[in-house]
Amino acid sequence: MKLLFNHILIKALEQDATDIHFIPSENQTTVKFRIQGDLVLIETIQDNVYKKLLTFMKYQAGLDVSKHNTAQSGRYVYKLKEIYYLRVSTLPLSLGNESCVIRIIPQYFQTKNSAHSIKELYSLMSKKQGLILFSGPTGSGKSTLMYHLVMFAKEKLNLNIITVEDPVEQLVKGITQVSINEKAGINYENSFKAILRCDPDIILIGEIRDSNIAKYVIQASLSGHLVLSTIHASDGKGALLRLREMGITIQEIRQSILRVLNQRLITTFDNERKLIYEQLTHFDIDYFFNNNHTLPTHFHSLSYHLKQMSKEGVICEETVNRYI
Repeated sequence: MKLLFNHILIKALEQDATDIHFIPSENQTTVKFRIQGDLVLIETIQDNVYKKLLTFMKYQAGLDVSKHNTAQSGRYVYKLKEIYYLRVSTLPLSLGNESCVIRIIPQYFQTKNSAHSIKELYSLMSKKQGLILFSGPTGSGKSTLMYHLVMFAKEKLNLNIITVEDPVEQLVKGITQVSINEKAGINYENSFKAILRCDPDIILIGEIRDSNIAKYVIQASLSGHLVLSTIHASDGKGALLRLREMGITIQEIRQSILRVLNQRLITTFDNERKLIYEQLTHFDIDYFFNNNHTLPTHFHSLSYHLKQMSKEGVICEETVNRYI
C-alpha cells in the first residue's frame, strides 16, 4: 500500500494538485486531483484495494482505523524532495464505505509565485495599527496572500511578526508561529495575552471564527498593532456584516479596519492562475454604514473586475458566472 500511495502522491505533486479525492462507488473508487481549481479524473482502483489503502492512510495520519461511521481528520509530514503537510479527512458514506480527501500543503511557504498584482498592498505593511481583513471561499488564496505580505514586512521592513493559527500549516522562517492546541491549553485567549507581551509589530490570525476571536482581533488592532486575518464571506460587504453579527460595533469597525479584500483565484484562457479582488477602503467602509449598507458609485466590485476580464478575452463568460 505504501508503493501505491507514493505513486498517487508523486503523480499529484508532478501535476501541482492541491487535493487528492478518493470517491468510492459500489465496486471501485475514483481518484481525482484538484488542479487549478478543477477536479480532474486520474484513475480508478478496485474497492478491496482502496479499503487497504484507506487503512494505510488513516494509520499514517493518526486516525482511528477501527472507526468507519465517524468523520475524522488528521495530518502527517511527507518527505520527498521537499517537505509537505498532508491533511487527511475521511467521511462515512451510505455505501458503508468512506470517502477520503488529502490536502497537500508545502511545509515551508514558497515565495517564487508571488503575485505581482498585490504590490499596491505592500504599503499597508508599514502601518502601525489597524486590521486588514481577507475574505473569500476556501481555496481563494487568502492565507497565501497574507503570507506574501508578512514575508515582505519581515524581509523589507524588518518587522517582528507573530502568527496564531489553528493549526500552523506552512512554516515561515524568521516568523514566530503559534499553533492552537486546546488539549494542551493553548487557545486564542491566552495566546493573545502572551503575544501582546512579546512586542509584535504585526499579528497574523488564521481566521475569525466566532465573536471571541473577533473581539481579540479588534482589540489588538486598536492597541498599536497591525493585524491580518481572514473571514468567510462572499464579498466585502458580507465581511463587515459578519463582524456586526459577532458583536463588533460600527465604531470599532470604523476605527480598526484599514482594508477589506474579497478575492478569488481565476484560471485564464492561457491556463494561468490570477488573483482577482475587490477592496473596501476606509472611505468605502464609512460610506457603507452612512448610506444604508450601500457602496459608492466609484467602487469596483469583484463582478466588475471579472466582467472586464471577460470583455478583454482573458476569461470566458462561464468563468464569470462561476465566480459571481
